[in-house]
Amino acid sequence: MILKDFFLYETQLPEESGFELFGIGHLVWIFCIALFSCITGRWYKKQKERTQKKINHIMGVVFPVIAIYRDMVLVLTGHFDTGYLPLHLCGMALWIAVMYCFTENRFLGVVYVLLCIPGAIGALLFPDWNVYPFWNYMNIHDFISHGLIVTFGFWLVASRQIVPKWRDFWMPVLFGIIGIVILKPVNGVLHTNYWFLNSPSAGSPLVWILKVTGERWYLAGYFLFCLVIVAVWKGILSLYVHVSWNDNGL
Repeated sequence: MILKDFFLYETQLPEESGFELFGIGHLVWIFCIALFSCITGRWYKKQKERTQKKINHIMGVVFPVIAIYRDMVLVLTGHFDTGYLPLHLCGMALWIAVMYCFTENRFLGVVYVLLCIPGAIGALLFPDWNVYPFWNYMNIHDFISHGLIVTFGFWLVASRQIVPKWRDFWMPVLFGIIGIVILKPVNGVLHTNYWFLNSPSAGSPLVWILKVTGERWYLAGYFLFCLVIVAVWKGILSLYVHVSWNDNGL
């Protein structure tokens, strides 16, 4: 039965076959991703700059493979639709990482670290793929892909390749504004919900935002919430830089 269900789409699964948010299985995934990020981050930091660049180039190949693998499975099983275009923030993050790996563009790096990483962390904490059982390709793919987004971002910060400063705050803000302006009408045309601009992901803090603001002011509340998250994340990174960067630390 486990193998039989591995490639089943959410509409083909039995009812209540998904996993519980913050249940044992969910917490195990989060713990393993956090542990993997710390261990590999410490190792990555100790590598020479030339080696780090080679690793980045490898990741620049790994990320597209991860993205294309899922889409190929969906196409072959007849379930690919406009909702799976790489227009969610984490879908964009995979390709932003690729572009950074081969260009080392600071704007892309700052956007990746300040915006994409907290977005991926949020997705791991409040996954919208919890309708799937743990032994399903969609579930495994989503945890691994989001986990690698976080891990790679941690590498960039730990190695000091990307150290966002407060004066860089405009970069994720500008990217976010442009994204909202473009994706809001795109969602209307494609009948999608990219960036959860139309409605919040079930179980996420955006549900609370909608309750507070109502539908009329949801987008404004959503934007302010994202600003706060990015600012708090920048503060955490600043604290990490101040406390942990020494010869023996990560």
